[in-house]
Amino acid sequence: MTMNGTNGVNGHGANDPIVNNYLINGHSTNGIHINGTDGAEENGPSGVSTTEVYYNGQIPIAICGMACRLPGGLATPDELWDFLLAKKDARCRVPESRYNIDSYYSDTKKPGTVSTEYGYFLDESVEIGALGMSFFTMARSEVERADPQQRLMLEVAHEAFEDAGVTQWRGKKIGTYIGNFGEDWLEILGRETQPWGIHRISGAGDFVVANRLSYEYDLRGPSMTIRTACSSALVALNEACAAISRGDCESALVGGVNLILAPGMSMAMQEQGVLSSDGSCKTFSSDANGYARGEAVTAIFIKPLAHAIRDGNPIQAVVRSTSHNVDGKTPTLSQPSTDVQEALMRRAYEFGGITDFSKTAMVECHGTGTPAGDPIETRAVARVFGDKGVYVGSVKPNLGHTEAASGLVSLLKMVKSLQYRTIPPNIKFTVR
Repeated sequence: MTMNGTNGVNGHGANDPIVNNYLINGHSTNGIHINGTDGAEENGPSGVSTTEVYYNGQIPIAICGMACRLPGGLATPDELWDFLLAKKDARCRVPESRYNIDSYYSDTKKPGTVSTEYGYFLDESVEIGALGMSFFTMARSEVERADPQQRLMLEVAHEAFEDAGVTQWRGKKIGTYIGNFGEDWLEILGRETQPWGIHRISGAGDFVVANRLSYEYDLRGPSMTIRTACSSALVALNEACAAISRGDCESALVGGVNLILAPGMSMAMQEQGVLSSDGSCKTFSSDANGYARGEAVTAIFIKPLAHAIRDGNPIQAVVRSTSHNVDGKTPTLSQPSTDVQEALMRRAYEFGGITDFSKTAMVECHGTGTPAGDPIETRAVARVFGDKGVYVGSVKPNLGHTEAASGLVSLLKMVKSLQYRTIPPNIKFTVR
């Protein structure tokens, strides 16, 4: 994610708030440009024309509302911002409310175990098994079988509506696009020896997350759950922006959710060799040893910039353009490509009508802390922005790798960074 118009915490700065670009690698890659709130001036000198249509038919999209539940007890984007400025780390031991880590942990990495006791989890203030029964229409038997990811997305989505000043959503042509990753709830219920009843599919199917929101809020636009691994939430945003530009929906709710309720996925990732043995993300650091899994629930409400101005919605940032590709044939299925990531960033800038790369103040990287992925990503960034130099960062040392939700977590960080015109510090960086 690239950004202009900020003042760095160490005194560095940049001029006009031109663009943010978010790049995420993994199974898919995504490029997204966003402008700060200064860009909401209609035809203003440093703003974006509300009627402008870019190269690939995209229109300026306003981010009107944002909401989240993040590790470290963070319940709002403002709390996230304060957390980042304070250089805090939300790393903690696996809570008892998830699974019994003592039964699964082994420092010898033997099969069927988890190699670290630590990660980044929502704290106990978040009741992952609760839902306001009076607010939603689900029967008690249905709530009992519903994936906690569905329950928390319902709550956070409502907060995104509130933050956007939206009160009349029922029956509206609002799209729902949710990024999802694992099926821990299905793993847990799969051990149940008793019949599940009629809510087996609607409760545990990952594809239901978006449909649950559309149903409960009576949203009439497209509704889909996106599973593209760690790029899921930003692919969801890409699809939402494209749908709005095409007229498939008038606005959209975009979210990403990742809960770690069972040890199965962590065991599989341990076997693949991507997890940090000490359960800590150390992006760009010489002692980086893999990534640490994290939980997050995120949601944003978006609509065309012109409509947001017309309707008086708050405009927190503007999505200038989005682009999406995949790494293709690399040495391994999950290894990213420097060439493909470079091409993505250049295409996203082209789609947004941005020609001056030197106006980019910062790149918010995927930056998982893996010895293979980080160098590939930073080489791509250097090819695009290296002539003038650019600051890079990642939110993952603070909050871990929240997988399906990670793109929107970074987006929240960068929107707040634009609002405060400040680049927050990167923590846990060591140079040998």
